[in-house]
Amino acid sequence: GFGALLIQHAPVICLLNRRRLDETLHSWALTRLPGTVFTDYTAHPEILARDLIHEAAHNWLNDALAAYDVQLPDDVTFFSPWRRSPRPVFGFLHACWAFSLTVMYVRRVRRGMTGPVVPFLDAYLRQQQGQFADADKSLKTALSYVSADGIRERITRVVDDVVAA
Repeated sequence: GFGALLIQHAPVICLLNRRRLDETLHSWALTRLPGTVFTDYTAHPEILARDLIHEAAHNWLNDALAAYDVQLPDDVTFFSPWRRSPRPVFGFLHACWAFSLTVMYVRRVRRGMTGPVVPFLDAYLRQQQGQFADADKSLKTALSYVSADGIRERITRVVDDVVAA
């Protein structure tokens, strides 16, 4: 169900370093290179897909905010459990959006999996559950700075689904 997101918002993928599951994976997208994702990878394509979805989500949100000319304040911050530090509204919303899509994906793909990647994905879901519990407290306030109803409603719907499950 994430094919369109990847095709439209991550058409250029730059694979960097092959890693083991016990090593930290790095991935990023740059606003100056729309649709481009830089990422480490493992021998498990499910992990690569998770990270591509995360970065494509960032690219989608950048495009949506630009399309609706949403201006977010730089001086308003919210604690980000993912970075363990205060983040501007822009960064906080990006984390909530991108991680919510990866949780949706991991929950779906995890259902039929076996092997060494299963404990990795289970740990990821447990970690995200705690982080969303912390972030959910501030999400409504952070979203109040988004002037576009459609963006606000979409982020709310997806994060609510992740938190409720």
